[in-house]
Amino acid sequence: MSRRQFGNVRQLPSGRWQARYVGPDGTMHRAPTTFATKGDAGRYLDAVRTRMAEGLWLDPEKSGQTLETYARAWVAQRSPRGRPLAVRTGETYRNSLDRHISPRIGHLALSKVTPSVVREWHSELVATGKPTAARQAYALLRAVLNTAVDDGSLHRNPCRIAGAGQPKRTTFDLLDRADVAALTDALPPHLQTLVTVTFWAHLRLGEVVALRRGDVDLAARTLHVARQVVETDNGPVETPPKAASIRTIHLPEPAVVALTKYLAIAAGSSLPGARLFTRPDGRPLRGHHIHKAWGPARKAAGLPSARFHDLRHAGLTLAAQYGATTAEVMARGGHSSSRAALLYQHAASTRDAELAARMSEAAARDRSGTPVARGVVADLDAARQRAEGETSTPLQHNGLDATVAAVGFEPT
Repeated sequence: MSRRQFGNVRQLPSGRWQARYVGPDGTMHRAPTTFATKGDAGRYLDAVRTRMAEGLWLDPEKSGQTLETYARAWVAQRSPRGRPLAVRTGETYRNSLDRHISPRIGHLALSKVTPSVVREWHSELVATGKPTAARQAYALLRAVLNTAVDDGSLHRNPCRIAGAGQPKRTTFDLLDRADVAALTDALPPHLQTLVTVTFWAHLRLGEVVALRRGDVDLAARTLHVARQVVETDNGPVETPPKAASIRTIHLPEPAVVALTKYLAIAAGSSLPGARLFTRPDGRPLRGHHIHKAWGPARKAAGLPSARFHDLRHAGLTLAAQYGATTAEVMARGGHSSSRAALLYQHAASTRDAELAARMSEAAARDRSGTPVARGVVADLDAARQRAEGETSTPLQHNGLDATVAAVGFEPT
């Protein structure tokens, strides 16, 4: 065995030379291969010492494992916010691995997944004409390799394609209450109340399908959201909703009236644990049943591009137009961060010019002697008093309705 300032080399019985050294982690490491000469082994150790001095050393065992091995372990151990990985999210991850990552670059060692490799892989994936699959696969690869950097298996994430893992924000026309009414009228009777509740309570499709009769409290005028139905490869699965989405929503009058009428005549069991919305024969309702009816209804309503999820967008934007703060929009929509809630307040701000014009009209009427301003002040005071006396209600719709009507501005 030869003595060196850094590491050591020794000749094996085969005649080849082995290089070993103590890494920054305090562990003895061996070179991943043996060398034909003592000089080659020494030069390998010199290169390792240089990388260590420059802060570029990687654990050869970690960086040498294949991308597929590392990625599958990453998915198996994934627990966002300390919660088990959602069933549908896990299926999406595994689908991306099985179809798009493993067959092309899964065999590569982590250290061999370079920016040029990622660019070529992504370019080929985009060329298949499946933008959603490409976006999901790239986002997964980037997340996996971010963790590899944290683990010390990579120095830097090679996924550097700007915007590749982000969904392209699609533009859509915001539905107003007249649009929602037209869509509702065009739907089969057993789905009409479902649409009304989705709009006024700002529900996701999986949340509204999972509602039970016991979630409705007509006396308190509230709706409790505690679960969702997720469509998986093995059929529908009931799970807790997204993080921070368990909530109790105070219902505006139209939703209360619709639910009161619906519960008096609806099919199915009246037990608290029974599904709130069912098919006409009382069997469970699923997302594809709603989508099947939604297509013809939106055409009949003259809204061919309207999506079911737009009901949620429209309802939350309406709440923002009525003065809901970011925190209140988050509470009603079940958002875990303010990012999504701010989108609805931004949409509401596009009506700012119209609002200013309506207020100018009110001011002009006041100057002419019409007691509009005094009425507005009185209504504002009344709404404020009601809000202070009912702190459990995020939005006092009736008080705000009166105030808005007084200035002649009615959000759509």
